Amino acid sequence: MVAMNALTVTVSMKEGAAGVSSLVQRASGLDPQALVRARSLREGSLEVFVSTPFEVVASRRCAGSVDPDGGVVGASDLLAGGAGTNRQASWPGSLPPASGFTLVDQVPVDVVRGLADQGHDLARQFNGPLGPPKSLLDQTVLTVEGEGRAEIPMRMIFACTSLGLIPGFDAPLEIPRHLRVSTCGRWVRLDAPFGTVYRSSGLSLLV
Repeated sequence: MVAMNALTVTVSMKEGAAGVSSLVQRASGLDPQALVRARSLREGSLEVFVSTPFEVVASRRCAGSVDPDGGVVGASDLLAGGAGTNRQASWPGSLPPASGFTLVDQVPVDVVRGLADQGHDLARQFNGPLGPPKSLLDQTVLTVEGEGRAEIPMRMIFACTSLGLIPGFDAPLEIPRHLRVSTCGRWVRLDAPFGTVYRSSGLSLLV
């Protein structure tokens, strides 16, 4: 993309761009109004976040740059490769910290997949016009204890599976078969093999 003024966002992705694009495509499939926010990390790398209908954010990292840092564009605009209007005011809350997370423990992929299957069974029984009931999404389905304690609600599990962040049964053997659970203040982070899901336990899920 060419350089643009402050009302637009320039996102240039290099190594790892295919993985980010896959995440953005899935987020757009879940919500046509999904937003993308890119944050610069160390020189030459980005963390690209997507909004989700589960009131959590997901991300993947790649080499690249963004101008302005933290700019927000529609997922469809980013996928189209055109100029994206800066929609930072529409982003649902703050971003999680870029560092400072402490690993609590690891969870096998099979556990997450099993919880998602149970959740989808319940959602089919109680699904309403607005999707799964909030009580189901907010339900803590996994408590992880180790170096600290973290509670994982169903909305984080649904985000992992709906966005394709965990490997299928036919994935290459070198792909990890576990997820890392970490915390930092009010934030819980779930690192899956193909991306990360964040949730805030503050007054608002994303603030």
